[in-house]
Amino acid sequence: MRTAGIVFAAVLVVVPIASACGGGEVDDPTPSSGVATERPTSSAELSIVSPENGDRIARDTARLEIDLQGAEIVDQTSTDLRPDEGHLHVVLDGTLVSMTSGTTQRLSDLTAGEHLLQVEFVANDHAPFDPRVLAAVTFEVGP
Repeated sequence: MRTAGIVFAAVLVVVPIASACGGGEVDDPTPSSGVATERPTSSAELSIVSPENGDRIARDTARLEIDLQGAEIVDQTSTDLRPDEGHLHVVLDGTLVSMTSGTTQRLSDLTAGEHLLQVEFVANDHAPFDPRVLAAVTFEVGP
């Protein structure tokens, strides 16, 4: 029950963080006129294959493996938004660690203790789909 609560709370916290792109700035999909722009909807399904929720890792490095179904990961940034194209934002303990077009990566220099790992599939402009396409797991580093 504790893990479910942590994941729920973290999803609430990551909403503004996962939208962040380089330089620590948060993308604002609202134009200067104050009228919100409509975000595309994606039918993509995202899951974190590894590490699994509740895993205990005995070293300071973990392999992140992501499964994305129903969409394609692309390298380019664009304002030509498509519901089946985008890239991934990886957030560890509330900090954006990468914006990637790959489904595997190494997480290094992990400290001992419990960690929250979140991944979001975002549109080509780095902003989220509506509704958001998110996955999250908690894992522990230690002996």
